[in-house]
Amino acid sequence: MDIFKICIIAIISVIIILTIKPQMANISVLISIVSGVIIFMMVIPILEEVISSVLDIVSMLDIGMEHIGIILKIIGISYICEFSSQICIDAGESAIASKIELAGKVLIMFISIPVITRLLSLITSLMP
Repeated sequence: MDIFKICIIAIISVIIILTIKPQMANISVLISIVSGVIIFMMVIPILEEVISSVLDIVSMLDIGMEHIGIILKIIGISYICEFSSQICIDAGESAIASKIELAGKVLIMFISIPVITRLLSLITSLMP
């Protein structure tokens, strides 16, 4: 299973980071970033399968692709912002991390406007 590989990479990275952090803090941050990228790259094929399955379900249910596309973009933005934010926190830059999170939230709000508009339109059409 891939989760075992991911966990082994993470544990080995943490052990290396804890060992060298007192002497070489800069290198420990780089090891953290590299291990995070490696884990992220291992997850991408699984994520592709999930997206493919969601698209198959959407095509069977005949739901508007524009709304599903928006939802997938929102999920992608949240994952990317979380990943980037955690890298900044690992590097000791929590101020930048909070700005990334804010930017992600604003972008998600902006992208979700068509879905919210459609939902409100549907609600008002159901009202007498």
